[in-house]
Amino acid sequence: MASQSKGEQHAHRAREMLRQGRLKDAERELRAAVAIDPSRGDWTLQFGWTLEAIGRHDEALTQYRQSAALLKNARDPALSEGVLLSKINRPADAIPALESALRIDPACETAASLLIRSLAQLGRHEEAETAYYMALDAIGRPATAHLEIARSLLARGDLKRAEICYRRAITEGPSLGGARTELARVVLLSGRPADTAILLQEEFKRGGVPTGIALEAVRIHLACGRNTEAVQVLEQLARVEPSNARMHLLLARAMRRRNDLPRAIRHLEVASRLASDMPGLSTEAALIGLARGFVDDARALLVKQLAKERESVSVMEARAAAMDRVDVLEYLGALLAVGLDEQAEKALLERFGERVLRTHSNDTVVLRLAAHIALARGDLSRGRAISRRLLRLEPDSIIAVHNLALIALKRGNFGLAWAWIKRGRAMAPADSGMRKLRTLWFWSRLWRTVTPFRGRA
Repeated sequence: MASQSKGEQHAHRAREMLRQGRLKDAERELRAAVAIDPSRGDWTLQFGWTLEAIGRHDEALTQYRQSAALLKNARDPALSEGVLLSKINRPADAIPALESALRIDPACETAASLLIRSLAQLGRHEEAETAYYMALDAIGRPATAHLEIARSLLARGDLKRAEICYRRAITEGPSLGGARTELARVVLLSGRPADTAILLQEEFKRGGVPTGIALEAVRIHLACGRNTEAVQVLEQLARVEPSNARMHLLLARAMRRRNDLPRAIRHLEVASRLASDMPGLSTEAALIGLARGFVDDARALLVKQLAKERESVSVMEARAAAMDRVDVLEYLGALLAVGLDEQAEKALLERFGERVLRTHSNDTVVLRLAAHIALARGDLSRGRAISRRLLRLEPDSIIAVHNLALIALKRGNFGLAWAWIKRGRAMAPADSGMRKLRTLWFWSRLWRTVTPFRGRA
């Protein structure tokens, strides 16, 4: 009895120390309490919480499991184990603990949400959906369950259903941090960039936006062409977290797009000092180099980056994941500008599909790049098909007319080439490209006329 009383004293002192934030002292007291009476599952559970707060995760998991064995009808030991395993990215191990917590308390939203997340992380999306529907049945307003299944749907590319679930999550949990930014990403991928602005404004209205969410918001602003808004967020973040390498890289990108190259270079240098192997750094350096006219330096950077990607698939995947549509288009343009046509074609097909003319039949920007790459690679048939599609979408596209004139010229069809050149000169009399084509047409035709006589001589 005396020992039981002494154990209670240790546990009481530990609770006071935890309230004061004295974790090490609380650990000492709880260790003593558990040693006196190992059958007290509540002390064992509290000991596990303390160890987790200190960062000793393996020991905390041991205490949670001992507590679960002692408190067979209590939800919290299994829930604590599942939460910790999810936190340290062990979803396969977390699933049994979370399922155990839900058997005891089917209305536990935390367990339901983390179970959905863990199953989705393992690619078991159908089971994740089953867990989601069970949560809907057991919980009144499962905001976080909506959020987790929305992430699963986004990973599978089901943008329509993902948007519905994100909106339900926000309606039922208005204070969910980052949900509006994630929804803005879905809206952007759905082809409605203008609709992202209001969502991001609502995200920042509440204040206290974590750095990761703020940087994702910046990426969305940049992808939508809202450089001013992106810079505003980044400059606020720079005052709070000046040593964030990703933030400096995004500032360099925003400044380059505003044609403020001195500031772009400054932020790029800071980013490279903080994280020299960060994905996207070499591409940004190459784009800034091209903007300054340093084509050879830009080419060397891109060649080095491509070599690194060939060595490591994970590096390539990280770069691809970090690139929005506008980033990809800039990257393709850079590869073309430095003469890496083969690599540009490979990157184009990886991102936009083998059948670019079909998959992006109405995207004039992608079609312009695809036509340029086809001509650079000598694929005249593909270049002609894409250029004709572009001309149907943009009847005043001087680029499409230029491409079609050049293709006709390369095929030796001088009459058709001249017709396209005349049309191009009528559309843009001062266009230097059309003047060069006219000169090329004249000399090519003259060479064709002279060549038979040279052969006879």
